[in-house]
Amino acid sequence: MSLHGTEILQKRTKRFRMIKASLRMITNLRSTLVEVYEEFSVKSTISGLKYTTLAQTKFGRCFWAIILLSFLGFAISLAMCSYKRYQSTSINMVIINTQYPMSMIDLPAVTLCHGGIVMMHKLISFLTSNPKRIFMPRGLTRADFENSSRYLREAIYPKNYFPDELDKLHQILSANRLTLLELFENVSANCSDFLLMCQLEGKTVPCSTLFEPVVTPNGICCAFNYENSQVSQRSNELLKRSNSARIGPHFILSLLMKSYSSEDRVASIMHGDGVKVFVHERNVYSLLEVVEFMAPAGHESVAQLTGTKLTSASNCMTGCADPGAENRYQNCYMRCWKSAVWELCGCQIMSGVPMEHGRQACDLPHIPCLARAAPRANSILKQEWQCDCLADCKSTVYGIAVATAPLNAAQYSPSPFQYIKSKYELFDSKEVLRHQNVTALHFTFAKQSTRLLQRRMMISSTYILSYVGGIFALFLGCSIISLIEILYYFCVFSVSKFKDKNRQRDAVTIH
Repeated sequence: MSLHGTEILQKRTKRFRMIKASLRMITNLRSTLVEVYEEFSVKSTISGLKYTTLAQTKFGRCFWAIILLSFLGFAISLAMCSYKRYQSTSINMVIINTQYPMSMIDLPAVTLCHGGIVMMHKLISFLTSNPKRIFMPRGLTRADFENSSRYLREAIYPKNYFPDELDKLHQILSANRLTLLELFENVSANCSDFLLMCQLEGKTVPCSTLFEPVVTPNGICCAFNYENSQVSQRSNELLKRSNSARIGPHFILSLLMKSYSSEDRVASIMHGDGVKVFVHERNVYSLLEVVEFMAPAGHESVAQLTGTKLTSASNCMTGCADPGAENRYQNCYMRCWKSAVWELCGCQIMSGVPMEHGRQACDLPHIPCLARAAPRANSILKQEWQCDCLADCKSTVYGIAVATAPLNAAQYSPSPFQYIKSKYELFDSKEVLRHQNVTALHFTFAKQSTRLLQRRMMISSTYILSYVGGIFALFLGCSIISLIEILYYFCVFSVSKFKDKNRQRDAVTIH
């Protein structure tokens, strides 16, 4: 036989021995597990298990095996149902204090959104006073720009009803290298335009030290008392302590706002005159589920605030998020929504949540996609995305009761403003109050006390453990000792027995 043939024969022989050794090991392992199970079934505390090996007939052994497997399935299904109910109904709200001082409630944030997203006087000023002048592409005129601006409501509530007009506007913006947000900054009513006067606890202060512009789903609005504020409002003594003891006619915040005639509104997000007001916690920016109301033009409105403070017991802190802005449920959900829209349309929608760097903001060409994205984004959030947004461990739920009276009915006005003569030297207070396009708004706490609630576990972990243990004891008669027996027999005893079998086999092979 040649040398090459000898090598092939040796390799085949070696491979055959390896296969034979593997089969022998599998046989030993199988016989070991059978012996371990037989011994375990006889000595185990699980009711009825011994009959799967000690029954005289094969039918008897199969019958008991089916019974035990069925009961095991019933026990597991009931235990899962109990755990789901434990997760869904284990949190309960408990009233800790019904006389919690209102002065301990944090001052809310206030967001003012003017309905006019395109104002005629701002639009004309933008077209005529711009140092660079607006360049009009070939075939388009200033009239096209003004007419197309009337449909900018589509940028806030995308429906794609006017694609031709918005395409013209996009051509003009692209030719001038302007974004949609930059256009809003130039043609919308900004904070310095419509906030005429501000009073904080009765003291007149510059509105620029209290309010700053923010981007919201309603366009560019004015924000007061935001946690991430960049203005110098933190230097104010009231906002440093973040609460107020003023109630009733002693107003916390008073505002005098300018309203514009309907002829001055080129595009608007709401019907009627006035300002849309949102009241929410300082670190909630999404405005999805917050208290809102309208402050009508030509009226003086008093917003009476109520607040319920919610805390969590120490054993509930694992199922909720810390009170930081990044972890708040509404902010988290808005970030998840923005991610879903980004996957569908490739742009970031306007929201109170800060824009992510490196991602393009939604512009006019994205409106057709955004109009289609809303129902699809909802399905994505429900089916594909895991937002992992937890409930808030601590929060304050605000309520609002609004009383409104016409400014021209001075006898019904709660508290007329005392105006600065240097700024309003041409008007006395009555003339200003009777001005048709002025809106007055006051914020105050409605009462001295409120409720303090706490999230508590309605069912403890010990209870659910004993409940599940009772289910398995009912169907199988087993306990934690039975679990230890399973671990011992199939993890410790079986390994030891398998090693003994291998030693006996090796000894027989040697002899």
